Amino acid sequence: MSQTVEALVEKEPEFTWGIKRGMGGKKKEVQFYESFTYDGIEYFLYDNVYLFNDREPEPYIGKLVKIWEQPQQIRKVKVIWFFRPVEILNWVGDDSAVENELFLASGDGVGLANINAL
Repeated sequence: MSQTVEALVEKEPEFTWGIKRGMGGKKKEVQFYESFTYDGIEYFLYDNVYLFNDREPEPYIGKLVKIWEQPQQIRKVKVIWFFRPVEILNWVGDDSAVENELFLASGDGVGLANINAL
């Protein structure tokens, strides 16, 4: 392969599973984990993480609350989101919040948590 073509090929970030927790699901075919390593960084269950989106000026911030692998090596993580005051002005009411304050989502509802591919 020429140097020009090699430069255009993006490498897939390195991924390895860490500590296993147990099996689950209806057929006990889902493996749950306590940790994984992604692109050289080790992440653990309940870590708070930055998640970047090229279209947003600031990263999203979330808490990893569930890590698992489904059959056919489908890797998933459940993230509960933190919100900035500007994102929840309609729900905070008259209580004032400091600009750098974060609020962890709780309860049930759209947008409070997401299941994402790893």
